[in-house]
Amino acid sequence: MLELRRKIFHIVSILLLSIPVLFFPYLLTILLFLLGIITNLLIVVRYEPLMKLFGFLIELFERERNLKTPAIQSLYALTGVFLSYILFGKYAVYGIVVLAIGDGFSGLIGYYFGKNKLPYNPNKSVEGTLAFFFSSFLALLIFTHPIKAFTISFICAMLESLDLKLDDNFLIPVTASFLGKVL
Repeated sequence: MLELRRKIFHIVSILLLSIPVLFFPYLLTILLFLLGIITNLLIVVRYEPLMKLFGFLIELFERERNLKTPAIQSLYALTGVFLSYILFGKYAVYGIVVLAIGDGFSGLIGYYFGKNKLPYNPNKSVEGTLAFFFSSFLALLIFTHPIKAFTISFICAMLESLDLKLDDNFLIPVTASFLGKVL
Protein backbone atom coordinates (compact mmCIF):
# COMPACT_ATOMS: atom_id res chain seq x y z
CA MET A 1 0.00 0.00 0.00
CA LEU A 2 2.94 2.35 0.68
CA GLU A 3 4.19 2.11 -2.91
CA LEU A 4 0.74 2.88 -4.30
CA ARG A 5 0.42 5.91 -1.98
CA ARG A 6 3.94 7.08 -2.85
CA LYS A 7 3.45 6.84 -6.60
CA ILE A 8 0.07 8.55 -6.59
CA PHE A 9 1.62 11.38 -4.57
CA HIS A 10 4.62 11.38 -6.94
CA ILE A 11 2.42 11.70 -10.03
CA VAL A 12 0.10 14.39 -8.66
CA SER A 13 2.71 16.54 -6.89
CA ILE A 14 5.11 16.56 -9.84
CA LEU A 15 2.34 17.30 -12.35
CA LEU A 16 1.40 20.31 -10.20
CA LEU A 17 4.81 21.78 -11.03
CA SER A 18 3.58 22.31 -14.57
CA ILE A 19 1.19 25.04 -13.38
CA PRO A 20 3.87 27.64 -12.52
CA VAL A 21 6.06 26.52 -15.45
CA LEU A 22 3.26 27.06 -17.97
CA PHE A 23 1.26 29.91 -16.43
CA PHE A 24 3.22 31.96 -13.89
CA PRO A 25 5.68 34.77 -14.62
CA TYR A 26 9.30 33.66 -14.85
CA LEU A 27 10.55 35.36 -11.68
CA LEU A 28 7.65 34.09 -9.57
CA THR A 29 8.27 30.56 -10.84
CA ILE A 30 11.98 30.82 -9.97
CA LEU A 31 11.13 32.06 -6.47
CA LEU A 32 8.62 29.25 -5.92
CA PHE A 33 11.14 26.64 -7.02
CA LEU A 34 13.82 28.13 -4.75
CA LEU A 35 11.40 28.11 -1.82
CA GLY A 36 10.56 24.47 -2.52
CA ILE A 37 14.20 23.46 -2.86
CA ILE A 38 15.21 25.23 0.37
CA THR A 39 12.29 23.66 2.23
CA ASN A 40 13.17 20.22 0.86
CA LEU A 41 16.83 20.68 1.76
CA LEU A 42 15.92 21.60 5.33
CA ILE A 43 13.77 18.48 5.59
CA VAL A 44 16.60 16.33 4.20
CA VAL A 45 18.94 17.63 6.92
CA ARG A 46 16.10 17.07 9.42
CA TYR A 47 15.61 20.70 10.48
CA GLU A 48 13.34 20.17 13.47
CA PRO A 49 10.65 22.86 12.94
CA LEU A 50 10.02 21.60 9.40
CA MET A 51 10.17 17.98 10.52
CA LYS A 52 7.34 18.74 12.95
CA LEU A 53 5.37 20.50 10.24
CA PHE A 54 5.88 17.90 7.50
CA GLY A 55 6.43 14.80 9.64
CA PHE A 56 3.01 13.38 8.78
CA LEU A 57 3.90 13.46 5.06
CA ILE A 58 7.18 11.69 5.73
CA GLU A 59 5.35 8.98 7.67
CA LEU A 60 2.76 8.62 4.90
CA PHE A 61 5.07 8.55 1.88
CA GLU A 62 8.69 7.82 2.76
CA ARG A 63 10.26 4.40 2.42
CA GLU A 64 11.93 2.96 5.50
CA ARG A 65 15.34 2.99 3.79
CA ASN A 66 15.06 6.76 3.12
CA LEU A 67 14.16 7.88 6.65
CA LYS A 68 17.73 9.03 7.38
CA THR A 69 17.42 11.56 4.55
CA PRO A 70 13.68 12.10 4.19
CA ALA A 71 12.49 13.87 1.04
CA ILE A 72 15.84 13.40 -0.72
CA GLN A 73 14.17 12.07 -3.86
CA SER A 74 11.75 14.98 -3.80
CA LEU A 75 14.75 17.30 -3.58
CA TYR A 76 16.35 15.63 -6.62
CA ALA A 77 13.10 15.91 -8.59
CA LEU A 78 12.51 19.54 -7.70
CA THR A 79 16.12 20.44 -8.48
CA GLY A 80 15.96 18.63 -11.82
CA VAL A 81 12.76 20.42 -12.83
CA PHE A 82 14.16 23.75 -11.62
CA LEU A 83 17.34 23.33 -13.65
CA SER A 84 15.23 22.30 -16.66
CA TYR A 85 13.15 25.45 -16.30
CA ILE A 86 16.22 27.68 -16.06
CA LEU A 87 17.88 26.04 -19.07
CA PHE A 88 14.89 25.29 -21.30
CA GLY A 89 12.03 27.51 -20.12
CA LYS A 90 8.55 26.14 -20.77
CA TYR A 91 10.07 23.01 -22.34
CA ALA A 92 10.53 21.92 -18.72
CA VAL A 93 6.96 20.68 -19.00
CA TYR A 94 8.32 17.72 -21.01
CA GLY A 95 10.53 16.79 -18.06
CA ILE A 96 7.68 17.23 -15.62
CA VAL A 97 5.35 14.99 -17.62
CA VAL A 98 7.93 12.27 -18.19
CA LEU A 99 9.05 12.26 -14.56
CA ALA A 100 5.53 12.32 -13.15
CA ILE A 101 3.83 9.90 -15.52
CA GLY A 102 6.68 7.72 -16.81
CA ASP A 103 8.50 7.28 -13.53
CA GLY A 104 5.24 7.02 -11.60
CA PHE A 105 3.78 4.27 -13.76
CA SER A 106 7.06 2.40 -14.13
CA GLY A 107 7.32 2.27 -10.36
CA LEU A 108 3.77 1.01 -9.94
CA ILE A 109 3.87 -1.57 -12.71
CA GLY A 110 7.39 -2.67 -11.84
CA TYR A 111 6.56 -3.07 -8.15
CA TYR A 112 3.27 -4.92 -8.57
CA PHE A 113 3.79 -6.78 -11.86
CA GLY A 114 7.54 -6.74 -12.58
CA LYS A 115 8.48 -10.39 -12.97
CA ASN A 116 11.13 -10.18 -15.70
CA LYS A 117 14.27 -8.43 -14.50
CA LEU A 118 16.41 -6.52 -16.97
CA PRO A 119 19.62 -8.41 -17.75
CA TYR A 120 21.74 -5.28 -17.24
CA ASN A 121 19.94 -4.05 -14.11
CA PRO A 122 18.32 -6.60 -11.78
CA ASN A 123 16.72 -3.76 -9.78
CA LYS A 124 14.46 -2.91 -12.74
CA SER A 125 11.95 -4.94 -14.70
CA VAL A 126 10.98 -5.22 -18.33
CA GLU A 127 7.38 -4.50 -17.33
CA GLY A 128 8.34 -1.32 -15.47
CA THR A 129 10.49 -0.08 -18.34
CA LEU A 130 7.70 -0.72 -20.86
CA ALA A 131 5.23 1.06 -18.56
CA PHE A 132 7.59 4.03 -18.41
CA PHE A 133 7.83 4.18 -22.19
CA PHE A 134 4.14 3.74 -23.02
CA SER A 135 2.77 6.02 -20.30
CA SER A 136 5.28 8.78 -21.13
CA PHE A 137 4.56 8.43 -24.84
CA LEU A 138 0.80 8.72 -24.36
CA ALA A 139 1.14 11.68 -21.98
CA LEU A 140 3.55 13.53 -24.28
CA LEU A 141 1.12 13.25 -27.19
CA ILE A 142 -0.82 16.05 -25.47
CA PHE A 143 2.14 18.39 -26.03
CA THR A 144 3.83 17.26 -29.22
CA HIS A 145 3.75 15.09 -32.32
CA PRO A 146 4.13 11.28 -32.15
CA ILE A 147 7.73 11.02 -33.41
CA LYS A 148 9.01 13.50 -30.83
CA ALA A 149 6.93 11.87 -28.06
CA PHE A 150 8.26 8.44 -29.07
CA THR A 151 11.89 9.59 -29.12
CA ILE A 152 11.75 11.36 -25.76
CA SER A 153 9.89 8.45 -24.14
CA PHE A 154 12.24 5.84 -25.52
CA ILE A 155 15.45 7.63 -24.53
CA CYS A 156 14.17 8.46 -21.05
CA ALA A 157 12.86 4.91 -20.49
CA MET A 158 16.28 3.52 -21.42
CA LEU A 159 18.01 6.08 -19.21
CA GLU A 160 15.74 5.28 -16.27
CA SER A 161 16.43 1.56 -16.67
CA LEU A 162 20.18 2.01 -16.16
CA ASP A 163 21.89 1.76 -12.79
CA LEU A 164 23.48 5.21 -12.69
CA LYS A 165 25.10 7.15 -9.87
CA LEU A 166 22.99 10.22 -10.65
CA ASP A 167 19.42 9.96 -9.35
CA ASP A 168 16.83 9.49 -12.09
CA ASN A 169 14.51 12.00 -10.40
CA PHE A 170 17.10 14.62 -11.34
CA LEU A 171 18.30 13.19 -14.64
CA ILE A 172 14.94 12.40 -16.27
CA PRO A 173 13.43 15.91 -16.20
CA VAL A 174 16.65 17.50 -17.46
CA THR A 175 17.01 14.97 -20.29
CA ALA A 176 13.34 15.09 -21.35
CA SER A 177 13.30 18.89 -21.29
CA PHE A 178 16.50 19.08 -23.32
CA LEU A 179 15.11 16.65 -25.88
CA GLY A 180 11.82 18.53 -25.97
CA LYS A 181 13.67 21.69 -26.89
CA VAL A 182 16.15 20.30 -29.44
CA LEU A 183 13.99 17.78 -31.31
